[in-house]
Amino acid sequence: MHTLSKTASIAIGLGMTLVAAPGALAVEPGIDIAVPRVAITNAGTGGTLTFSPASIRIEPGDHVRWRWVAGLHNTTSGSSCASSGLWNNPLTSSSTSFTRQFSGAPGSFPYYCAPHCTVMTGTVLVTTPIQMTVTDLAPMAVLSWNGGGGLYRIFRADNPLFNAATVLTPPGGAAGGSFNDTTGELPAEGTAFFYLVMNQF
Repeated sequence: MHTLSKTASIAIGLGMTLVAAPGALAVEPGIDIAVPRVAITNAGTGGTLTFSPASIRIEPGDHVRWRWVAGLHNTTSGSSCASSGLWNNPLTSSSTSFTRQFSGAPGSFPYYCAPHCTVMTGTVLVTTPIQMTVTDLAPMAVLSWNGGGGLYRIFRADNPLFNAATVLTPPGGAAGGSFNDTTGELPAEGTAFFYLVMNQF
């Protein structure tokens, strides 16, 4: 039996279905959410004046975490060295991360590092939600979806926490809106496969 999990966006370090601990408001991948629902970008990796990755695709309700690696940086919303006023937070050895939830409508949110605003820039693209269905045609599962940013990653796991998930590649690379899981594998008796389609960035 193939079971559909809630879909969401973002790549490594990203997350989906929110499962908060009782009374907890923290957002920690793998701790208080079922699978990563936080897209992480690093500031100053290798001493460079870059965010890595600089472009992030998420769905409404997802979070982005900017994480300090080296140097003296910050993350400021806006473009062309002009703040839009949505956020402005330091990224230093004493303030090593900043996390923001993007709960509004889809749209593009440019950002930059104020001390290096002409070269250290990035964009958060909030896409439309990814809506997925799974049809069980054992031993094949047929996935189809719409929404998102046009590039996708597919994960399959036999654990709703997506521990040790298998990454499946849509036909034609990362683009597409359907996928046939024809690996021939079946979940163990009494268990289920969980599928997750995310934006790729």
